[in-house]
Amino acid sequence: MALPKIMRRSPRSTALGLLFLFVAALLAPGCATRTGEVAARDGFPLDPREELSGPFPEEVDRGWAALLRGDASEALREFDAARREGHRVAAEVGWIEAAVLDGKFDGAMAACHDALAGGEGTVPLLVACAEANGRGGKPAEGYRLYRRAIARTAPSRPGLRARTEEIRLAARDSVAAEARVASEEKRWAQARDRIALAIDLAPEAAALRVLAGEIEDAAGEPDKAFRRYREAWEMDPKNAAIAERVGDLAMDLGDYALAVSVFDGLARGDAKHRARAEEARLAFRVSNWPAPEREAARSTRLSRASAAALVWWMFPEVREARVSAGVIASDAVSRRDTRAFARAVALGLLEVDRETHRGNPDGTLTRPAGARLLLRLIGIVRPRDEPSCLGTFGARAARGVEAIRAAEACGLWKAGGEGIPDGPEFTRALDRVRALAATPAGDASDD
Repeated sequence: MALPKIMRRSPRSTALGLLFLFVAALLAPGCATRTGEVAARDGFPLDPREELSGPFPEEVDRGWAALLRGDASEALREFDAARREGHRVAAEVGWIEAAVLDGKFDGAMAACHDALAGGEGTVPLLVACAEANGRGGKPAEGYRLYRRAIARTAPSRPGLRARTEEIRLAARDSVAAEARVASEEKRWAQARDRIALAIDLAPEAAALRVLAGEIEDAAGEPDKAFRRYREAWEMDPKNAAIAERVGDLAMDLGDYALAVSVFDGLARGDAKHRARAEEARLAFRVSNWPAPEREAARSTRLSRASAAALVWWMFPEVREARVSAGVIASDAVSRRDTRAFARAVALGLLEVDRETHRGNPDGTLTRPAGARLLLRLIGIVRPRDEPSCLGTFGARAARGVEAIRAAEACGLWKAGGEGIPDGPEFTRALDRVRALAATPAGDASDD
């Protein structure tokens, strides 16, 4: 019978060969559990032995088997025993995983603090600690740990990436809710910190920019609110609600060119925005007027002389109208605005006291007096026919309450408006008179 080839060698070669086989047999159990040979799961819990070299205590193997069965309590006992006996890293990872699955989040997070203090940690440790924080009420920290984990894994583990996205969205919602609560409680610094973190977690979310704008609005910071709303609008330009808020703030902050762009765009999609678009265009024009007229158009208290100056500026028909005879206001002589006020009196746009011949140029323009001025102005700029909106009122005959109702019928005054008209309201009314003047006969009641 032929001997094996190795046995036919010299005694020295035979001895060396046997020694090699003996050493290989000793190393075989450990090699079976070295890095890369543990099957990589794609979802929590991960094998706590992954990325580690063996051999491992039997308790670790039994603990992992218990985790796979879903028996978290048994796994906790096995891993706890292993932590006291030997391969502490794998046992610690397994214990944290079991604690998370058993709902012991505080204990798991405390163990994570100690386990991660010494270095980067394995992927299973990072994932276990991410789950502990995510399920334990700290999703932002959980997301941070998951990002560290997936940065170390191959792209072939989509389950981990999908779970990372779930944690990211949960963190976004949680932190945004914290920001809203802080804002409601007027803790502005904390609200800003939380919303900034939420935006960092989900930079693609326009709604978070809107919430940031709401926080700044509530904090009394319109400039910062405007910046945040504009960011949201640029991300979601078709969102009418965001666009409207941008337009409103643009008007408030004097960015009239942007306001015109926003409201014109909204008006093209919805007719309800037309009035706001007209207001924006008027505000843009006013912003380029000379200082006296601009100040009058924006004043909170409009005098009779200021009203006459606005009419003079906006209507060349008034400047060019011939006056054969008219009343003279004795108290309007030698004023800077004499020409405008005197022309308004001479054309019957403003009345004077019949006994004293005083026009009271510095007096406040009342709503009835403003209505009469507007109605008579229609007769000057549209002399051939009266717009149908006047109905039976008659532009020249209206007086007192009747004048106010006629002005409301033509959209010059807002229906049901009360009190003294200010500069913006009167300027809008004058702009409406210009629109009526350009409207063909029979269509003057249209917006």
